[in-house]
Amino acid sequence: MMAWLDLHDDDDAQARRQDFWAQLTGDQRTGEFWADRIKTLRGRPAERLALALKNLPLPGAFREAAIATRALIRSKRKAGLSPADDLRLLYELAALQSFSVDYALRLQEPGFNVMETIPGGRLRDLPYSYVDLGYRHLALLNRTDIKWFIEEWGEPKSHGTLNELHRDVWDEYESRLLAQRRLERQRFQELVNRLL
Repeated sequence: MMAWLDLHDDDDAQARRQDFWAQLTGDQRTGEFWADRIKTLRGRPAERLALALKNLPLPGAFREAAIATRALIRSKRKAGLSPADDLRLLYELAALQSFSVDYALRLQEPGFNVMETIPGGRLRDLPYSYVDLGYRHLALLNRTDIKWFIEEWGEPKSHGTLNELHRDVWDEYESRLLAQRRLERQRFQELVNRLL
């Protein structure tokens, strides 16, 4: 199964979504959920990060990826190595997570339902920068992360979310999902009518 972050095509995202939920259903049957597996990887941040990235765009996967990336950053800083790549990854995760909303108003469903329909690679390709996006509204970040970013890149020019910056993309995918839901309801109603 391709990683969500590497998807650029809507059809690939749809296929991955189906495979992903089938895998989660199978995990529930066996009692081995990814969130339980990831807890066994404490102290092994690279493996923890890999498992978290595999489970994006689940909100918990974003959190776990950030925790693992922070551990990698601390380890490199302690060893006197540059954590620049890991800082960029942590910032990218926070920016991507800020594209989602808690609740999609037009759809009247959790925002995650829209988020999982969007190919992660398409979000990665959206133009943004630390200077313009800042850190203040990126919920994934903590005070230490912000301190590290300021040390590395200075203060940003402004603060916002990726959703605010590219709301047109969110609206496009929310509209698609809304149309899909309407079609599903219509088909269901037609089936019910035939049975009555």
